This record gives sequence, C-alpha cells and structure tokens, in this order.
Amino acid sequence: MAQNYDVKQEWEKTKKQLIRFGHEVGELVRKGEDEIITLSQKGKMQIEVTTTTLKKEKLYYLIGKEYVKLSDTSKTSPALKKLLEQYHKLEREQKSISSKLKRKSTKKGASKPTAAPARKTAKRAATAKKTRKRAAKQIAKGS
Repeated sequence: MAQNYDVKQEWEKTKKQLIRFGHEVGELVRKGEDEIITLSQKGKMQIEVTTTTLKKEKLYYLIGKEYVKLSDTSKTSPALKKLLEQYHKLEREQKSISSKLKRKSTKKGASKPTAAPARKTAKRAATAKKTRKRAAKQIAKGS
C-alpha cells in the first residue's frame, strides 16, 4: 500500500526554501548592480584620461606649430603662452582623474586595478613628448 504523502507539510518546507533562495538571489543581484556601477565609473574615468591625453597631444602639435612660426626663439608669443597654459591645465586634470581612478581601483573589494591602460597612455605620451622635443631642437638648429 502507498504511503500517505503530506503535501501541506512538504509545501511549507519548500516555501521556506524558496523564500530563502529568493532573498539570496536578491542579495546577489544587488551586489552585481554595485559592481556594474563601479566598473562603469572606472571605464568612464579611463575614457576621460584617454581623451585628456589626446587633447594634450593635439596641444603638443599646436605648440610645435606656433614655435616654428616664431623666428626668434627667445621670444614667446601670446598664442604660445595660451597653448602652454591649456596644456598645463589638461595635465593637472589628467593627474586628478588618474588619482581618482587609482583610489577606486584600490578600494576594498576591488577585483583588479584598472589603471593599467592609463599608465600605457602616459608612457606613449611621454615618448611622443621626447620625440617632439628632439624635432624642435633639430628645427631650431636648422634655422
């Protein structure tokens, strides 16, 4: 003969397990949302750093162009001064964003530091700066 199966008793057990499972899933979703927000903020900062680097490189070009226009290298034009001020402003802005990004990456629970692309970009910018300086010296010698 078949055993009597108490559906009500089993349903209560199952219901408790389902409720607990629902709470655990909700908690995981909240943690996932927080992680997505953090990652998107880091990504935005990395884009800002890259954008600033590109703006700086454009200013390097404009500074070099203005420098070549000057026949007497001992004098600086107002346009050159303005370009240099813009460059220094962008440099400060980039350092600020990079330090914020570094702080976000080193917070407790951060999976990996994500400032590596910013470092690579900074290295490329430094190399480009050295190249432009060498070119400016060669141009100055040629005049």
